[in-house]
Amino acid sequence: MNEWVAISVIGRDRPGIVASTSRVLYRHQYNIEDLSQTTLRGQFAMILIASTSQEGTLTGLKRDFEELAKDLSLEINLRKIKPEELTPFGSGETEPFILTVRGEDRPGLVYGIAEVLAERGINITNLDAKVARVGQQLEYIQLFEVDIPKRLDFGFIQEKLKERGQEMGVAVDLQHREIFRAINRI
Repeated sequence: MNEWVAISVIGRDRPGIVASTSRVLYRHQYNIEDLSQTTLRGQFAMILIASTSQEGTLTGLKRDFEELAKDLSLEINLRKIKPEELTPFGSGETEPFILTVRGEDRPGLVYGIAEVLAERGINITNLDAKVARVGQQLEYIQLFEVDIPKRLDFGFIQEKLKERGQEMGVAVDLQHREIFRAINRI
């Protein structure tokens, strides 16, 4: 039976963080199952799920990650995961959608949209938000990947999101993921 762990790593970006993290896992015979990593304004952030079939290795893994965190001035957190926690959130049958939000940057934009989604039981599976230059102006762009339960009225959700967008002064667009990808050639 495998032992599973979730690891998060945060700190100032520089070369070698992924190599150092994966080296510790390799030395303790952990396999990286899933990994997501990004940098935001000079800050490195990574979360990963790893597993091992070796028993009793978690104590040594924690110790080595504590040393690595100290050596590289990183924040590294480990959390043991039960096998039943490896199942994604399920709200019945869902359809994947892409929600884009564009407008002038100001506090509360992520919250405003996320609140509408949460009130309707819509799960956010990925979110990217940043300020980008569009022509001569800076624009705040959010890209939500969401799973909308099939039991919900798509038109009603779209209407609520557009209403919230108008309240916040931003443009909101919701498209099925396959249509979004076809249009944007992702």
